[in-house]
Amino acid sequence: MSVAVRVAFVGDGKGSPRAGAARTPSETTASWTAIPGFPNAVRMPAPPSVDVWARTLAELSARHILYLAPGHGSDDDPAVAVLRDLADRGTITLTVGPESAPAIEGPAVTGSAAMDWRPAPGMQTLVRGIADDRQLNAWRRRLRAAYGSDAIIEIRPWASARWRTGESADPLTFPISLRALPTEQSRLRDTNTLLDIARRLRGPGGCPWDKSQTHATLRPYLVEEAHEALVAIEQGDDRAMADEFGDVLLNLVLHAEIARQRGGFDWPDVIAAISAKMIRRHPHVFGDVPFEKLEDLGKSWAQIKAAEHGGESGPLDGLPDSLPSLAFAHSAVRALRRAGNRQDSSDVQAKTVAALTSGNDAKALGDALLWVAGRADAADINLDMALRDANARLRDRWSSNLSRGQDGQFGREPKGQPRTVGLRS
Repeated sequence: MSVAVRVAFVGDGKGSPRAGAARTPSETTASWTAIPGFPNAVRMPAPPSVDVWARTLAELSARHILYLAPGHGSDDDPAVAVLRDLADRGTITLTVGPESAPAIEGPAVTGSAAMDWRPAPGMQTLVRGIADDRQLNAWRRRLRAAYGSDAIIEIRPWASARWRTGESADPLTFPISLRALPTEQSRLRDTNTLLDIARRLRGPGGCPWDKSQTHATLRPYLVEEAHEALVAIEQGDDRAMADEFGDVLLNLVLHAEIARQRGGFDWPDVIAAISAKMIRRHPHVFGDVPFEKLEDLGKSWAQIKAAEHGGESGPLDGLPDSLPSLAFAHSAVRALRRAGNRQDSSDVQAKTVAALTSGNDAKALGDALLWVAGRADAADINLDMALRDANARLRDRWSSNLSRGQDGQFGREPKGQPRTVGLRS
């Protein structure tokens, strides 16, 4: 016969026990932490664990358990999730008593420490039901990563009504809660702050230049910022990458704000569109479609993309004509390969070598470059990025030689200079 467990939440343990915590004659009280007013309660193993608790409950002679849950609700006590898991397995029968939420002043995001969720650095974040030191340290790191190095993080044991900062000589009584408070710097780390900035720039009393922009007038800035981001990536400069990625992001946010003002779309629509697309195009990650070869992933991507366009589009449909020629060639041969059409067949190799050698026939030379793009794609090399790296080496080579009073020679690396490899697509 399974054990019947009734859960009663005892709040912060202050004052008289709640009515729901009144024990019936047939019930044995239990908890995994000391509960004021219940000195004889059976102490369950800490921290709560499904397998350990299953064995412990099976070994108890009692068939009816009044489980005294520290806190106001399920999020405050990780043991409640353990008991629900045991009930789902049929190990116990479970009844959970009334729950409430702790009083919170101001906007906040709150959740269980056992769940995987993101803090909100623009407001306070409350993490409830931390079971042990390992979980405590993990959430402290997560909050600091979200709020920044100056994060204000407070801690409150379940039986205390007072939040405290810093370390204490008193031992912690689990479960506990963590609270991160917003600061001026942490609010800058919240995407909502950037959305608010864009709205203010284009709103009443905003910036005349920003208010005058349209989707069309912002086009050159998006291209410019994207190229500056590329430079930061190639330099491997983390600070510069963070700065330049922010400039690209601002362009996107401004476009979304312009669209919102004209009744087109808003930032959440942008996020929803790309999120849905990524989930849809990765059935092997978000679904149960297996793939054995990487090549099959490419074909699946092409098929899903075609289906999104009504199933009538060709592999090159959707490639923007505004792409630079070499970048278009790379994207085109990759799209064709994903659709099952390779562009690096050996029958054109001789003509390609001849065209590259003579170089006096523009049409033949263009076809040869397409063949080179196909060969690069077959080797998983982004030809556009490889040429970009070669251009950088050319600039460095001549700058280095000229600084030493030497003539540069095309195709040679200066002595002592490292060789840069082409970026992979």
